[in-house]
Amino acid sequence: MQKAIHRSVLLLLSGAVGLWAGLVDAISMVVDDQPITLYEIYKVEQQLGLSKQKAVEYLIKQKLKKEELKRLGISVDEFDLNNEIEKIAQKNGIDSLKLRSILAQRGIDWETYRDEIRQRLLQERLYQKIVSTKIQPPSEKTLREYYRLHINEFSIPEAIEVIEYSAPSRKALREAMNNPMAAVPGVERRPMSLKPQQLNRELFYLLTKTPARSFTQVLPVKGRFVAFYIRGFVNPKPLAYEQIKNRVYAKWMEEKRSEAIKSHFEKLRAAADVRVFRSP
Repeated sequence: MQKAIHRSVLLLLSGAVGLWAGLVDAISMVVDDQPITLYEIYKVEQQLGLSKQKAVEYLIKQKLKKEELKRLGISVDEFDLNNEIEKIAQKNGIDSLKLRSILAQRGIDWETYRDEIRQRLLQERLYQKIVSTKIQPPSEKTLREYYRLHINEFSIPEAIEVIEYSAPSRKALREAMNNPMAAVPGVERRPMSLKPQQLNRELFYLLTKTPARSFTQVLPVKGRFVAFYIRGFVNPKPLAYEQIKNRVYAKWMEEKRSEAIKSHFEKLRAAADVRVFRSP
């Protein structure tokens, strides 16, 4: 009798596991004949700390990117990939073999790393292709007007008032960023007043390009994930236009590039054939 009961329980459990596996692998929706599974949505939610709806939109955009890459004939061959990895290694004062060894020590799979670099190159080439047909070089008058309207972005503050958020996982940090008043386990907050001369060039650029009362992007730092909430800029002083003309041009191009890419994918999204079979 006990054996029969035990066998019945096992059958029920195995059936439940099979049902769960089926749900996880089930197709949630199809975007222009490209499927998105429930598992893909769940994975993006967990890895990127996104809500379900944002995870769905992220995956739809990824499918549309894949279609555009195919339509425009954009690819990255082994030579391009190896060349890019060598550049990354040289920038850090090492060669690709040493880079591979360092990544292995940190538990990062080499093929996974290569695929991430390949995807970045594909995206860069796709965006470059999109932008090349949509943006005309700005006139001197356009740049000066842009400088005048964005004068705060071309100023150096005496200090930057921030709150440093850090957490052991990206998901926890994202949760705290989405709800700053909540006490999220593992997330540490530290008010700081940062002087420009204390910061390296990359961090200074990141902080000053982020609008006040908003978060920077998430950064991996010594095994943790960090983001800065910009409370404000203390006594910013504008730099002369002639001194930073190239920077004004780069900022204008960056903004127009973002607008062109966003507009392009909004049009693709509106025209996409999205069929939902199972709500995530």
